[in-house]
Amino acid sequence: MNATFIRIFRTSSSERFLLQDDKNEELGMLDLHFLADSTVAGNLFLVQSKVTDETGIRQLLELIDVQLVPAASMDEANLSFTVTQGELIGTFSSGGEED
Repeated sequence: MNATFIRIFRTSSSERFLLQDDKNEELGMLDLHFLADSTVAGNLFLVQSKVTDETGIRQLLELIDVQLVPAASMDEANLSFTVTQGELIGTFSSGGEED
């Protein structure tokens, strides 16, 4: 599976990425949290219609492991993920409504 990772923000201990497919459509969002014990915890939120099988999810997790978290690895048990799938409802902001 191919994905493009677009960093939305970074703090001293975490990062958030927007995930897009080859057509620049949203696949989901990823939060990475770099913990004090040198482990990394990831929260991966996927658009349900975009990644529909466990094989695709595992490929995406391996891509994240290799491209975004070189200091940790699922193989070394210092990188873990919680994966959630759901329906994309929309993007909302604090802008005023049109009359």
